[in-house]
Amino acid sequence: MQRTGGNYSDTYRARMTAAGMAGLLALGYWSGAAAHSDHTTGLSGRELFPGTKDGEVTKNVLFAGKANAVCNCWTDTDNGGTWVAIADRVGHAGLGSAVTLAGGRWYWEQQNDVIHHGRILGGSVEWPADLAADIGCGSGVARFLVTLSVSGRATGGTLTGCLDDTHIPFVFPPTIWGTLTL
Repeated sequence: MQRTGGNYSDTYRARMTAAGMAGLLALGYWSGAAAHSDHTTGLSGRELFPGTKDGEVTKNVLFAGKANAVCNCWTDTDNGGTWVAIADRVGHAGLGSAVTLAGGRWYWEQQNDVIHHGRILGGSVEWPADLAADIGCGSGVARFLVTLSVSGRATGGTLTGCLDDTHIPFVFPPTIWGTLTL
């Protein structure tokens, strides 16, 4: 979806941070069909809200950040795009465990103002046994695979990557990075 109604000023763009987008998205203000082309982009960001417990389910875990070149690494360098994901998970998170993703929503605004969005259909996050173990993301860092629907498309996408939420207080808030493929 291309924004209409004129150009936004640089000041407005600067104010539209990932956290600001998260608030708008959570209220449901974003809509429209996604573009119909294939995309792969890198994403780096932070866990901004750990969610709320409801029995075995932790709801509304909030992640947000910037799009960047695909690097399979965390970086604060961006290409102008922004993303937000709000996920629900089942299970206990942390070293030696795994959780199942039980829904949520995701949004990615490209540098050219095209917005892609959809639902989190499922997935998992797996943590290594301890801080010294590496399961593909670095010592003590979790890896994840998320299956996505893409609004306006018959085919979905994936988000794969790493979550470092075990090195607190050295890494705070927790960092997340990965590759979005639509």
